[in-house]
Amino acid sequence: MRIEKSDLTITTEKALEGYDARAVRGFFGRLFKAVPAFHGHNGEAFSYKHPLIQYKVLDGEALITGLKEGAYLLKAVPPLKQLIVHGESLHVVTQSRNDDVVDFGLCDRPIEYQFITPWIALNQDNYRTYCACTDDPEGVGRLLTRVLIGNLLSISKAVKYVVDNTIALELNPEACNVLEAKRRVHLMGFSCRFQTNFIIPENWGVGKFSSHGYGVVARVKNT
Repeated sequence: MRIEKSDLTITTEKALEGYDARAVRGFFGRLFKAVPAFHGHNGEAFSYKHPLIQYKVLDGEALITGLKEGAYLLKAVPPLKQLIVHGESLHVVTQSRNDDVVDFGLCDRPIEYQFITPWIALNQDNYRTYCACTDDPEGVGRLLTRVLIGNLLSISKAVKYVVDNTIALELNPEACNVLEAKRRVHLMGFSCRFQTNFIIPENWGVGKFSSHGYGVVARVKNT
C-alpha cells in the first residue's frame, strides 16, 4: 500500500528537548481546537484511536508528522511566527514541510528497525503479565513481540489497511527505564531493535503516547 505522509519541521530560537513534544502538541491542539486529529479529543472525551498526527522533538527541532488524513491536515498549517512551549514564546526561525507518498504494510522480506525514542508498550493489564515473567527473558520477549504486532495492527486499522497475512516479528529487548509520560503518569519505556516483514513509515511512532513523541521508529541502515 502507498500512503500519503507529511513532515512539518520547525526550528525555534532555542533548541527543544524530547519532553517538549507534549507541549508542542498542546500548542497545535489549541491552534486547531476545532480539528480533533490535532489534539486527540472528541469534545471532552479522549480518542483511543491510533493518532494520524504525531508530535516529536528530534535533534532539537519540532517534527509534526501526519499520515493519510493527518498529512492532508498538515498541508493547511500556515507559516508560524512563534511556538509556545511550556508558556514560553519561542521565535520560529525556520518552518518547512516535506510531502511524500510512502510504502506501508506487509512486504516480502524482513526489515530491521530501532526505537529512537522510548517505546511505551505496557498498559495496566499486560504490565501485570510483564511483572510475572521478569525472571524469564524469553517470556518478556514473547510478550513484547505480541504487543508490538498489536501496535502495527492498530496503525493499519487507523489508515484502513487490511492485514491479509501473518506479521512476522523478532524482538530483543535491550533496556527499559521508568519515565514520566505526562504529569504524574510514570510508565516503562523500552529500547530495542526488531525485525519484521512490515514497512513502517520513517520516524513514525507506535505504542502508547505515540502522539507525544514516544515509540518513534527508524529503519536501520542497509536493511
